[in-house]
Amino acid sequence: MSLARWVSAASRLLCWVGGLALALMTLWTVTDVLTRYALAKPLKGSIDLVEATLVLVVFLALPECFQRDDQIVVDVVDHMAGERVVGWLKLVAAFLTMAFLLLLGITGIQPFLDALQFGDRKPDLPIPIALLLAAIEAAIALSVLVLVGKFVVQARAVLNRSGA
Repeated sequence: MSLARWVSAASRLLCWVGGLALALMTLWTVTDVLTRYALAKPLKGSIDLVEATLVLVVFLALPECFQRDDQIVVDVVDHMAGERVVGWLKLVAAFLTMAFLLLLGITGIQPFLDALQFGDRKPDLPIPIALLLAAIEAAIALSVLVLVGKFVVQARAVLNRSGA
C-alpha cells in the first residue's frame, strides 16, 4: 500500500472515530438532560465526557477535512487576481498551514509527556489526559502528512503554470 493510500485510509478511520465520539457525546447529553428532568439527578461526569469527546471530534476530523479540501474558504482575492497569483497564494497558504500545524504539534509534545508521566486524568471520569493528547498529536501528524502531499501537488501545478 502506498503512503498516499495509507494516509487516506488513516484519515478516514480517524474521521469515523471522531464521528463515533460525536454520537457518544450527543447520546450522553440527551441522556443527561432526560435524567436531570425525569429523576432530578444529572449523570456524573457529563462535563468530562463532553470535553473529551469534543477534543476527539475536532482533532480527529482534521486530516479528512484537509484530504477533501473541506475547510471554510473565503474567496476574496480569487475574482480580482489572475489564476497564476491565486495558485501562488494557495501554495503560500498551504505552507503556512503546515507550519502552524507543525508548531502546534511540537508545542503539544511536552504537555503529552507530562500527562503521561504524572498520570493526569479528568476530574470526574477516569479518562487519561495523555490519551486525549496522544489523539491530538496523531491527528496533527496525519494532517501534516496530508498537507505535504497537497503542497507537492499544488507546487507542481503552480510551477508548471509559471513555466518554471
